Order: sequence, then structure tokens, then C-alpha cells
Amino acid sequence: MAELSKTSFAQTWLGNFPPQDRYTASLLLDRIMLIGASEFFAAITKQLDRIERECQSAQPCLALYAEREIEKCNYDVMPFFPKTDKGRATGDGIPPVSVDPKKQDVGSEGIVATLISKYCKVPENHAISHPGPDALRENRVRKIVIVTDFVGSGRRVGEMLDALALVASIQSWRSYGLLDFHVVCYSGTEWGLCNVRRHSLRPKVSFHIACPVINEAFSGDELGAIKLLCKTYPGKRSRYPFGFNDTGSLIAFSHGIPNNAPAILHSHSGSWKPLFPGRSTASSEIDRIADSSEMLARNSERVLGVRAARNVLKDSEGELWTHAMLVLDAIRSGAKTPTKVSALTQIPIERVEEVIALSQTAGWVTPKQTLTRMGRREICGIRRYDLIDEEFAFPESHLYFPSQLRAP
Repeated sequence: MAELSKTSFAQTWLGNFPPQDRYTASLLLDRIMLIGASEFFAAITKQLDRIERECQSAQPCLALYAEREIEKCNYDVMPFFPKTDKGRATGDGIPPVSVDPKKQDVGSEGIVATLISKYCKVPENHAISHPGPDALRENRVRKIVIVTDFVGSGRRVGEMLDALALVASIQSWRSYGLLDFHVVCYSGTEWGLCNVRRHSLRPKVSFHIACPVINEAFSGDELGAIKLLCKTYPGKRSRYPFGFNDTGSLIAFSHGIPNNAPAILHSHSGSWKPLFPGRSTASSEIDRIADSSEMLARNSERVLGVRAARNVLKDSEGELWTHAMLVLDAIRSGAKTPTKVSALTQIPIERVEEVIALSQTAGWVTPKQTLTRMGRREICGIRRYDLIDEEFAFPESHLYFPSQLRAP
């Protein structure tokens, strides 16, 4: 699959820049994590299945809600179900999708609501879509799950949790230990995910892969050049040149990009041609070019110098070794948590945690997630191995590969 910078619509966007800045703009584009619709649906469904299996109930026990803007009065969050802050909550609830298009993030709310509806129609799934108080009580729901595509700052999810906490009946059920809360997303920034976890409802937060951000995806002169580019273009200065709260998220779904993405990608100003007008990706080729395995192969080539990374990653042992080396390199670069490692490597968090555990067993990584002397020796020795031949073979004899790190 083509890199984003090589696509026709990206070439049009690159035409906004003078020749001397196009290389830097291309670097920015090619670090954006692209998520196709099928991968998005599969990852969210897998996480919902994991939560559903915890229920061990023959009746619906999951209440699924798409993340949405919450009604406010004088900037104060209102109860999730109207007029339920006191007494017994009753009623049918609220529709799954807001009717005000100005409060939707590039259609993500509708996409997530559709996913929830399809999931709940499967008889084996013990889940109900957007139930009101009556349905929550009748079905004895035990888990309320907020589903979204992306957690940037965590503000919207936090306000939705605030609104749920204001429902008196929900607070009562929670106080008796009858109800807990989950937030499921495809991706998120580390600080946004942490903000959600710190909410007073103490939700369990699960995600598929962490989102790379400008300040961590680049370093040194590259980082300086990228920041200057975002501050310089387009001509009309943005309040948040790196996206809402200056997050600098580098992710694009087939249904849109979050407001935490750099303004340079979606702003309108004079004759400036945005890459994603209105943060919509509808006119782009993301669904065609999005390929997580291709991006991982490119990361392997860029970070490890493995030219035929596709061939290596097809082999289970080669894939594990590549993942391990990418994880070690991320830790060496200062990634102190699995979430940061996932963002830097673009390896799913579940795999990152598995590799870190195996690397600790192998003596490469300490419990505090720093490299041991053996781990530093392993990552520093990569270039000594014969890994950059055009016709790459994966000779086991070339690699120090502890038995603890081998796939069972």
C-alpha cells in the first residue's frame, strides 16, 4: 500500500507548501496512523467481547452507549437521563445519536452507534443499545460501557461519566456494588486515557492501540521542523496549531480525524487546501491505503534497518523478534509505560504488554521498564546483524533469541 504522502489527494495538499517545506510536510503525513473501517470495527468488537465474557449471565448485562456531547445548563453538566438527579429514575432514555450535527465529531458518533446496534443484534451478545432507566432496571444491567473511536483529552468522556454519576438511581446501584463502568475506544493519548481513569466513577478503560503524538513521534531537528511547520501554516494562525489542547495527535480514521489533530491538516484559510476538510476523510483514500501491518513493516525498516520487513513479519518467530526490538528501542528512547511504547511502535497494547513481560523474563527489561545491560547490548547490536540485505533471510543463528521469548 502507498504511503499517505504518495497519494494523489496528499500530493494536492503538499502543493500548499513551497518546495523547501514539502519534505517536512511529507514526514508529518507518513507518521499518521491510518485506521480503516474493518479494522476499527474488529478491534472495538473484540474489546466488547472481552467485557461481555466477564458477565457470565444469560440476560443482557452490558449497556452500550456511544460517546456524545452532554446537555449543559450554564456550563454545568446535566443528568444523563433528564430530571433523574433525585428519586427513582424512570423512562425510555435518550436516542443514540445527537440530532445537532454541529455537536458531532466528523460522524464518529453515528459510526459508533451503528457498531453498537449491530453488536447488540447478535443473540450471543448479552448487550443492549442505549437503554433508559426502565430497561437498565428490567435487564439488571451490571456494566455500563461508553464506546468511542478516540480519547484525546478525555473531556467528552469525562463529561459523559459526570452526567451518568448525576443519575440518582445509577449512584444507588453503584453504591451497592451492582454496577461498574467501562470505556472502550480504538485509540487514545496516554494523558487522555489517564484523565478518564481518574474519574470518580473509576471506569475500566480499554483501547486497542495508543495514538502517536507529535512530541513523541519526532525528536531532535525533525521535531523542531515539524513544530515550525504547524505554527507557520496555514496563514491564519490557529489557537491550537497542534490540535485541541495542543495534543498533536497523529491518527486518521476512515470516518474522520479528531479535533486533537494538528490544525494544518484540516484548517481553511484563504487559498489553503486542507487535507481533511472539516476533519472529514470522506474524500480521502484512507480505507484503501490503511494497513496496520504495512505501517509496522515501514517502522521496522525505519527504526531497525530491516528492508524486507514484510517477509520477516510473516514468520511468527520473526514477528516476535521484530516486535521485541521495536519495544526495546522505544524503551531506550524514553517510553516509560506500555501506552507510550504502543504509541511509538504502533503495536497493539495487548501485544506490547506481552512483549514487555517476555522481555523482563529474558532479562532485557527491568520491572520499572528500563533496559538492562543485556537489553542495551541487544538493541545496540542490531546493526551488526545481517539484517539489511535486499534478499532478507531470517537465520536463527544470527540472533540472540532467549528461549523465554520464543512463541510457545
